[in-house]
Amino acid sequence: MRLSRVVLKSFVWGVGVLVTCSVAGYAADCRDLVVGGEFKKAVKECTTEIDSGKLSSGPLADRYAWRAFAYKGLGETRRAIADFDKAVVIDPKSEMSYVGRGEVYETGKDYPRARADFSKALEINPRNGAALAHRGNISYVEKKYDLALEDLGRAIEADPKSAGVYSFRGRTYAAINQQERALDDYTKALELNPKEILSLLGRGLIEKKLRHYEEAFADYNRLAEIAPGFWPAYQGRADIYAALKKYDTAIEDLTRAIRIDPTQVLLYSQRGWMYVLDEKPDEALNDFTKAIELRPGSARLYLARAASLKEIGRYDSAAEDLKKSLELKPGELPATMLLARVESLRKNSAEACRWLKASYEKGGLRDPYIVIGEKDFDNIRSSECYKEFMKQ
Repeated sequence: MRLSRVVLKSFVWGVGVLVTCSVAGYAADCRDLVVGGEFKKAVKECTTEIDSGKLSSGPLADRYAWRAFAYKGLGETRRAIADFDKAVVIDPKSEMSYVGRGEVYETGKDYPRARADFSKALEINPRNGAALAHRGNISYVEKKYDLALEDLGRAIEADPKSAGVYSFRGRTYAAINQQERALDDYTKALELNPKEILSLLGRGLIEKKLRHYEEAFADYNRLAEIAPGFWPAYQGRADIYAALKKYDTAIEDLTRAIRIDPTQVLLYSQRGWMYVLDEKPDEALNDFTKAIELRPGSARLYLARAASLKEIGRYDSAAEDLKKSLELKPGELPATMLLARVESLRKNSAEACRWLKASYEKGGLRDPYIVIGEKDFDNIRSSECYKEFMKQ
């Protein structure tokens, strides 16, 4: 598999020895093949040099490290880690090897080991931008935002022209609701690299939250232009159309996104709600059913499908879905209240009153006019349980 230039840049990004790690007798072929994305050829070339028996410890450690990067590019993580292990044994001060091994651990979500390796690289070189950025990213994932901002700030000092680091820091500011700072960082990233995908996505998301729809549209349109196979561009744009109540157009964009990746639960769920708002319950039902197939443990999806079933008069099926939703997430007020409505529509007074009472006891029903004004409860108004409930 050949990595794109954008992915490859992040693959070996910031390892400050990409072009400066040469030592006496170092042949660039092994390294150059990795940087060029020729991973299979790189493994072969690096292996030939390792097996030659002619390398001293420094160059030998370098070859193991570059072969490890090649294995990483091929997705052979065990072999990559094994080679990085050999490299740091031969040369305990190989910051490139610690960063590379840390990246492998980070990709596998083994964050403690990844953090340890990035920290070791920083002991060797406190200005290693890659180690700082990756450790900052781990802190972000672990929601240690202060630590993330500290490391990402240092990474920017070490490499002020790295669009990726500004993008990471913008994402971190957004997570702690410092939207203006996030916008500044995303904008700086895009000044450095106008095709920085995550910055366009992040800035578009913030502009959308701030209801700056024109600016958000511009970012999502640019994103769709430079990365037409990136489904979040269409999903983000659909959000704006939904906010503007242009449901048909939102559905079109979500359909485009689904064609790109038909495994995304979010897309079916979101399009299902667009169909609900566009008064197309049958289509909504199909989308919620597909979403449940992909994620059968989601209480929210059963609730959504139940709402669609209710709209087309399939009350028995709606009740089944709501009971499943409450089984997955007991006491959830929206499901409890909707089940009370559905049971009333089924003319099941006892069950409707039971779920009304449950809603009241959990604090989700304080205004009697919510019940009085709902036509869904007309079927049970003459029942004794309803009269008793209203006395409360």
